[in-house]
Amino acid sequence: MLSVLIPVFNFDVTVLVNELLTQCNKENIPFEIRVSDDASSNSQLLASNDKLENLPSVVYKKLPQNLGRSAIRNLLASEAKYASLLFLDCDSIIQQKSFISAYIKHLNKVDVICGGRDYEKKPPTDNKKYLRWFYGINREQINAQQRERKPYHSFMTNNFVIKKEIYQSIKLDESIKGYGHEDTLFGIELENKKASILHIDNPLTHIGLEDAAEFLKKSEQGLKNLFLINKKHDLSQKVKLLKYYKILANTGMQHAFLNWFKKKKSDLLNNLLSERPSLGKFDVYKLGIYCELIAENR
Repeated sequence: MLSVLIPVFNFDVTVLVNELLTQCNKENIPFEIRVSDDASSNSQLLASNDKLENLPSVVYKKLPQNLGRSAIRNLLASEAKYASLLFLDCDSIIQQKSFISAYIKHLNKVDVICGGRDYEKKPPTDNKKYLRWFYGINREQINAQQRERKPYHSFMTNNFVIKKEIYQSIKLDESIKGYGHEDTLFGIELENKKASILHIDNPLTHIGLEDAAEFLKKSEQGLKNLFLINKKHDLSQKVKLLKYYKILANTGMQHAFLNWFKKKKSDLLNNLLSERPSLGKFDVYKLGIYCELIAENR
């Protein structure tokens, strides 16, 4: 009935997998949990995850070379035994005992079910990770009612169930490298396919917080992906950052904004790397980076 699919990279998933085992067994359904390690480099974490090899209903594999975020998910989907696929990010924990049952009761109703994402209520003790937590709490922790307003635009790959036949007909685009916006493109493809989608309040708690510097680096990679995707699909009405860029372009202000951004870039970075960053300044920073990408690719 259900294949739980977890791509792993440098993260201990033993707690997550054991909780999934407990809940799936309680539901008394046919299931499997497939965990694929994407050539992790941390030997200590690899040793911890090796314990999964001895667990019933768990298929644990270590890949000899890194495939990347999209390709490893496509591989897991192709290997899955059952008709319903539950994709989960590895750097997460399950806080609610009804996590699996909440999905099970909707399996035969729609093509896609999105559970959402949340974060620990208390900020991290490491101030370097505050920006990632603060952004997540304010921008990614969205309830089902809000996500349902734009169901395809709210799609995230961290925690969702999809019919295998639907996934296989679309797949994640393996040309998108690194972090960011593969879920944006997948949501577009789901909309084009007219797949039925349901958003529910069944969040997976994200605990793999990066330092601010790493998060900014990944965000910039995501903007590069967005730039490439937008060349093929006009996302200006779907992605807020692109709406703002279009306003700048339509009013002829993009060059003036870019010149201003180059002068203020270091000040913006100093704020974002501080203990109390501003999300408004983060938005301005990302818009500036996107303007730089446009200028560099003319």
